Amino acid sequence: MEPVDLALCLDAASCRLCNDRNGTRMLRLSVDVGGTFTDLVLVDDGSGQRWMEKAPTTPGSAEGVMHGLKQLAARAQAKIEDIDLFVHGFTIATNAWITRTGADVLLLVTRGFRDILEVAHQRRPHIYSLTAQKPVPLVARSQVAEVSERIDAFGKIVEPLSSDEIERILAEIAARRPEAIAVSLLFSFANDTHERALAASIRERFPDIPIFLSCDVNPQIEEYPRANTSAASAYVGPPVARYTKALEDAVAKAGMYAKLVYMRSDGGVATPDSARQNPCAMLMSGPAGGVIAAVEAGRALGVENLVTLDIGGTSADIATISRGAAMLSRGRDVDGLPLRSPTLDITAISAGGGSIGRVDRGGALHVGPQSAGSVPGPACYGRGGTKPTLTDAALVLGYLDSKAFAGGIELSVEAAAQAIDQEVGGPLGRSTQDAALGMFAIANANMGEAIRTLAMERGYDLREFALLAFGGAGGLFGSFLVQDLGLRELIVPPTPGVFAAIGLQFADIRHHKQIPFPTQLANLDPAALSGILLAAENELREQLSRDGIATDRQRILFSADQRYQGQYHEINVVLADGSVSTLPDARGIAARFHEAHDLAYGYANPDATVEITNLRIDAIGVLDKPTLGQHGEAGNPQPAGTRDLFFEIGGAAHPTPIYLRDDIGPGSTVEGPAIIQQYDSTTVVLPGQVAEGVEHGFIRIKAA
Repeated sequence: MEPVDLALCLDAASCRLCNDRNGTRMLRLSVDVGGTFTDLVLVDDGSGQRWMEKAPTTPGSAEGVMHGLKQLAARAQAKIEDIDLFVHGFTIATNAWITRTGADVLLLVTRGFRDILEVAHQRRPHIYSLTAQKPVPLVARSQVAEVSERIDAFGKIVEPLSSDEIERILAEIAARRPEAIAVSLLFSFANDTHERALAASIRERFPDIPIFLSCDVNPQIEEYPRANTSAASAYVGPPVARYTKALEDAVAKAGMYAKLVYMRSDGGVATPDSARQNPCAMLMSGPAGGVIAAVEAGRALGVENLVTLDIGGTSADIATISRGAAMLSRGRDVDGLPLRSPTLDITAISAGGGSIGRVDRGGALHVGPQSAGSVPGPACYGRGGTKPTLTDAALVLGYLDSKAFAGGIELSVEAAAQAIDQEVGGPLGRSTQDAALGMFAIANANMGEAIRTLAMERGYDLREFALLAFGGAGGLFGSFLVQDLGLRELIVPPTPGVFAAIGLQFADIRHHKQIPFPTQLANLDPAALSGILLAAENELREQLSRDGIATDRQRILFSADQRYQGQYHEINVVLADGSVSTLPDARGIAARFHEAHDLAYGYANPDATVEITNLRIDAIGVLDKPTLGQHGEAGNPQPAGTRDLFFEIGGAAHPTPIYLRDDIGPGSTVEGPAIIQQYDSTTVVLPGQVAEGVEHGFIRIKAA
């Protein structure tokens, strides 16, 4: 069989070649690589069937993905070459940044600015601390080289970049032989001539060294965030390139012809070449799938306001969905360093199934940030781990079934209890169960505080929000958090452990372009604005066409970063959706900004001067989506057994019924306390709560 080129056939459901090859069967694969487990989901569009698999993550390697893929294909009785679309989310870029295992980078800056990453800015997380330490830059000062050139704030060349200076830089690169190069020259967002000339010479002399220019990565005012974002792209670029190319080679060797796309931080997907061109856009690739799935779930259930809680083996990822839309951030800090790239507004804290409990010298109990990961894993895995984790705590409290755990791992209650006694119970003088409940209480408090802070910063009233909990451990903590925070209800999806992987299949192709446009609205030239946006639109539509997206499936969104004159921070305001012809005039643009400012800060000043700093154009290629599916029939579920559970420190064990998730259909109810058990996750229903099965296989848990 000759390979079918799907490069121009991303909408495979309507492709004659795909349908000729597979008959009427359209198979979609999504893979979400987490810190502990790799989640795989295969969907047959024709029959609506789904198959899922969980495999231990192999950090930095495609081996875990391929191992899980072979098991999944066998379970579905499908051939790997029959898969049409492969959507992949991963944490390679994030891990390289946080663990400081990225590339050897050379950063080129304007002469006099070698200390740009060291000086950083004047913000301090602890302003009264006399011993506070700045975050360590991704690129050391010794790896920063100065370039003799200068462009002023208005884009005028003050000191030209000479050919002799370019030769000097080339000689320095030859001596250093870095893995990647970042270029961030002063005011290149206003005039990129010097950056592009330097890059052209470097590419000609060193074609194998990737180069990342600030005028491409982040063409925006403020030299430090721009330099750090450019350096970050270079820092995580080689690890991302190595992983993605290794994965592509592995799936090709296995005979897969599917179109492969990668999840981006902004909730869209990118082709392999696009992902490698700007690897910073992949930093939040892992948790983005869960937020996209949550938007679809909220739409299906008629719930507009959601807090999403994705708890895996290493972290708890929290996001908000307001009025049916996921929040998008244009910049954020990662490990204390600024990143200016569109990302879904996700907050991560160290509270996963592998988070380790410990008692400090003062006798205080802590959970995280250290994690046992997948190797050696929690003590109960029996793989050499000796530290007590939240998984161990859940096991000794009766929340988990030792013989029905994801990944086929048989858990050891004895090993979990021994680790908790030694590291927590003994030092605190508490029983095994009380120590485990203490670990749960600390983790719940940490997650609750993160949710409260997120809601407070955005002006939300948590009483108007439901909690959508997923991930392998989401159902273990969700009921506690709903009770503690006063949220309306807990919603648990039908397959919580692979919900983020399912969400990858609801993503669309996205491209983003940012253009500096420093202009006061009072002086706005509508023709100039329309011309710039139209040129950008045409460029992005060409990219979508190269991705195989038909014109009628292309959507363009125009927005602008705006502020009052004299302000330091901007608010992104949508200008038009679909066509430049629908742009409002200057007065309309100002009105939208005043409204957004009032919503964000509680006040607006219609008499103040408003200015635009940047224009942003988002191009979306709409892909076909799978259905959420249906689940079972209404009935009267019966317990499959009972287990002793512990809910209160010092309290007695509760003989608690255990229900199988497959037995809970629409209209079925289960009164707490109860455990709802399934292959990929476990849900705890507390005393005084009632769980009800609803459409699409979801469960909604509320106070009785």
